[in-house]
Amino acid sequence: MELLATLENGVPMMTAEQRSVYDRVCESFQNNLGTIWFLDAPVGTGKTFLDKLILAYVRNHRKIARAVASSGIAATLLPVGKTAHTMLKIPIDLDRTESPTCSISRNSDKAKVLRECNLIIWDECMMAHRKGVEAVDRTLRDIRQNDRLMGGITVLFCGDFRQTLPVYTMGNPS
Repeated sequence: MELLATLENGVPMMTAEQRSVYDRVCESFQNNLGTIWFLDAPVGTGKTFLDKLILAYVRNHRKIARAVASSGIAATLLPVGKTAHTMLKIPIDLDRTESPTCSISRNSDKAKVLRECNLIIWDECMMAHRKGVEAVDRTLRDIRQNDRLMGGITVLFCGDFRQTLPVYTMGNPS
């Protein structure tokens, strides 16, 4: 009931751009296309609002949708949101291994949920280490035994590149 109310109230309030993203992501979910999307938009443009509607759409169809974020604050804004490190068991020491993988065994309950998962929304994804995203990709391919990107799950990466700090090649911590 709550999911349906969220959709009935929210969908008519979407802008044309939000509706376009919503339709494309929902189509990928409906047709099991496993498309990877990236939504880059400034603060205050309704990314979280859109994320909540897409999550409600998938969950209203009684399918599994996971909401993760690179920071704890961003995760609290999403329904049943968790940090990417918690939900996907991304290793902390990513630089120690050339091809890291997440600490999820194929027989675990978490692996079972990820095998049945239809959508992952990853908010503030620019704050994640590249190797962390690659580790999630390798792990999902292994768990789902599907060689498509992210194991064939539809994924929506969201964020704002304008909030990303500059990266200096060969720079030092200071």
